[in-house]
Amino acid sequence: MGQMTADDALRYLGGDAGAVDAELREFSDAAKVLSSDHPRMIDAYPLQWVGVYRGRVAASAQTLSSLMNQLENEGIPPEKAIVRFIDKNERTLIL
Repeated sequence: MGQMTADDALRYLGGDAGAVDAELREFSDAAKVLSSDHPRMIDAYPLQWVGVYRGRVAASAQTLSSLMNQLENEGIPPEKAIVRFIDKNERTLIL
């Protein structure tokens, strides 16, 4: 297999450079919410699953399957959200 070109990488990522850049920025914004607001999230969503999308908590639930259903019902592609279980013991599960 040969070396991957920039065009190959864009095709693999599923879009043009602008779309890939926008998705990476959205993911970065969501990741910042999880890392910077974690103490507040422990108080607001204890022992719950949260789905962060476009820089905000878009859904929360007691079970992962319920969270995924909520995201889908809101029209949010679950694969584009950062999903995390909020645990007071700070175990990190990011899907």
